[in-house]
Amino acid sequence: MTIPVEGQVRDASSDRAIENVPVSNGEHVVRTDSAGRYALEVSPGGHRFVFVTVPDGFRPGEGFYRSTIGWTREQRDVDFDLTRLPDGDRRAFSMAHISDTHVVLDEGRIQGETLSQDLRQLEREANPDLIVASGDLTDWGTLEELEQFHAAIKSVSTPVLPMFGGHDGNQERFGDLTVDELVALKHRREYAKIEEILKQREGEPFTRHYERVLGPPYYSFDRGRWHFVLYPNEDNFYPARDRKRKEDWLWADLSQQPRDRRSVVFLHKPPSMTFLNSLRRYRVKLVMHGHWHSSKVFTRDGIVVAAVPPLCFGGLDIRPRGYRLVEFRDEAFEFRLKPLVRTSSPPRREENESISFDETGSGLRLLWTHCLPVGLHRAAPVRSGDRILVSLADEGFPAQSGVACVDARSGALAWRVSTDTAVKNSVAVTPPSATADIGNDLCAAVSVAGRLYVIETDSGCVRWKADLPGFPERWIYASPVIDGETVYAGGKAGMGAYNLKTGARQWYAEIEGGDGWPCYASPRVFGDLLILLVQRRGLMALDRRNGKVVWERTLGVENPYARPVVDGGLLVTGSGAPALHWYGGEPAQLAVLSVNSGEVVWNRAVLPSRYPTGLAVRDGRLYTTTPHGEAFCLDLQSGEVLWRFQTGNDLMDMVPARREVRSILAAPVIYGDRLLICGGDGCVYILNALTGACVSRTTLGSPITAAPCLTEGGFCVGAGDGMLYCFAECEE
Repeated sequence: MTIPVEGQVRDASSDRAIENVPVSNGEHVVRTDSAGRYALEVSPGGHRFVFVTVPDGFRPGEGFYRSTIGWTREQRDVDFDLTRLPDGDRRAFSMAHISDTHVVLDEGRIQGETLSQDLRQLEREANPDLIVASGDLTDWGTLEELEQFHAAIKSVSTPVLPMFGGHDGNQERFGDLTVDELVALKHRREYAKIEEILKQREGEPFTRHYERVLGPPYYSFDRGRWHFVLYPNEDNFYPARDRKRKEDWLWADLSQQPRDRRSVVFLHKPPSMTFLNSLRRYRVKLVMHGHWHSSKVFTRDGIVVAAVPPLCFGGLDIRPRGYRLVEFRDEAFEFRLKPLVRTSSPPRREENESISFDETGSGLRLLWTHCLPVGLHRAAPVRSGDRILVSLADEGFPAQSGVACVDARSGALAWRVSTDTAVKNSVAVTPPSATADIGNDLCAAVSVAGRLYVIETDSGCVRWKADLPGFPERWIYASPVIDGETVYAGGKAGMGAYNLKTGARQWYAEIEGGDGWPCYASPRVFGDLLILLVQRRGLMALDRRNGKVVWERTLGVENPYARPVVDGGLLVTGSGAPALHWYGGEPAQLAVLSVNSGEVVWNRAVLPSRYPTGLAVRDGRLYTTTPHGEAFCLDLQSGEVLWRFQTGNDLMDMVPARREVRSILAAPVIYGDRLLICGGDGCVYILNALTGACVSRTTLGSPITAAPCLTEGGFCVGAGDGMLYCFAECEE
């Protein structure tokens, strides 16, 4: 049964009719006539809203929808009075994209007032014309959480346009099951029990809590010469009939756009390549999403795709909490990833500006500095002879991603190679013993989208490049590895071996269905084995000759874990059952295994922290860093803690799912009889490796999340503000 609906769309300030405005029931789209009138039909219970596409010149997000709940007969006066924007140049405007705010009622987590504070800071710093929040607005989708989110977005003057994400429907979908119980079932792989729970609610929509508080879960609006579509793509929260309506609405909405208007589509989850191919015919130029709590930008057939980290806490890729600021002008756009820095954080340091040594004297002298086009993130600089290679992870558009080569003696730029997308981890270099056979010093870099580059380090010439299976949908955060005439590259979805000279693929081993949830733990070569850490699974050893699994050990390792280290025949890694939720209850375990067999030597909770972020081993001692800003030294045989060191408060919130903490995110580096520790507080610490006593501290004034590399008589370190420093020992 359907009922007829009629109404008018008007300018609230003048009461004049607005013609040619799209009006929809969430499935079909009609347009207003010259008198601003429209007519369509509504199926009660199926079409739960009637809404308009707010045209350019009017304030989006206000008065644009009517609920159909309770309608049982013809509706003749379903009118829309739209608020006009102040006069001005609307063809140039800015938009902030936020996502995954996860508002929750629990103490100590992201509550509505926390979100309000962050939105006010965003408003002060960026002054955008509007803000789009692309899903997972709440943690469990309760009415109380949604009300808190709604109050938070109403606390700022900038229009905040919300969209449904899966977390916003979880309570309806899973009933009395708590979020921690659900995650525990997933980690125990009790999928049959989850399916049993879901079957009890089969055929129901799980968006009604959201709709009751925030309105339509999908809709569109116009601004300037751009059309914006908010389209939640977690289809398992919709019954089949609602999925079909939602999809029909999308294609009807896009197909009605004039040829001189470009479109932007907001999703919650990353788009599939099939979906991107379908968008090409509708002049879609930009797709933005969240979900992975990480940042990634790539371009496919003229469509730019950009993921944003969370607004209220550190991302899983250890990007600082923040947003994307997009500037639109006529048919063009550009954007930058903007962190929400703490108000006490110092500004970016200028090149050659003096740095601060501690009052006791550092024993170091600064040789040179170099200003990179983007800040160092997790990719440690790599030394290759008299060159230093630095990965560039630019998360903007247009971007300056790639690999830069700096002269280790002077800091002068030797060359820079551009890559298709950001390079998230360090390059791999050929060892000196391999160069005679290969002909040139080579390095290998892999982009986050999954394109592998092999580059001549003396000239910057790209020898060859190859796309890993799944490109550009990959999320590669691990470094490649070069051994002999083979380069290995990949991630959780799969690992491949390529001929270093020619780029020919020798084998490819599929591991999981996708790279899901970023992990920086790079593979290790040991003899004939390639050792992999597979997040949320464990350790795996592949035969380097064919990619076959030699052994596997389930350890429950999580995304932020450190790269495993090898000492003799022992392999050291983080361990323990994964966190139930938000990494809140993760046991602080370490494991020592036989690298040849995978047999566990010991596996126990030895750290008073949540997980290790970096590992190093020497002379029977294990050095580890943690997201609590601690460095530890342990006895490798017994696991006994020998000493502990603590850094200061972080300058930015970069720890996954946390804010306002201390952290060490860079791995420790053994430096003679000392230890180099770099903190989120912007300081480089030199510790006595035997006692843990601080020998010196150097303040760079920007978070340091990439480990230093050693040079002749010193070391090179990069900071989050893009400054690269080379230090040497003071002469006696």
